[in-house]
Amino acid sequence: MAAYDLYGVKDISIIVAKLNVEELLGVSFEERESAYQGGVYYRFDGEGGEGFVLKENIDPFDGEAVEQLFSEYPVLLYVDKTTRSDEIGDFLNIKFCLLRHELFD
Repeated sequence: MAAYDLYGVKDISIIVAKLNVEELLGVSFEERESAYQGGVYYRFDGEGGEGFVLKENIDPFDGEAVEQLFSEYPVLLYVDKTTRSDEIGDFLNIKFCLLRHELFD
């Protein structure tokens, strides 16, 4: 089963969050820009379709939080299609808060 997890972090910028995730998980983000993602965001594509997207929790069109239920988290990390959710969580829980965990076949 693949997991789709959402993490949030408070009190640090997206740049500091990027550096923290890269260090904790040993990945290297690629900077991208997209109106859909709210401007500059960071992406990592791993093995087997696993992917991470790190972005600010702001909708550029209306200024509201993209994730309304978690509006107090200004920076979000989406971990998509992972089979190592527990392992990633063990590393990230030092600075990031798990906001949502969904399993799919």
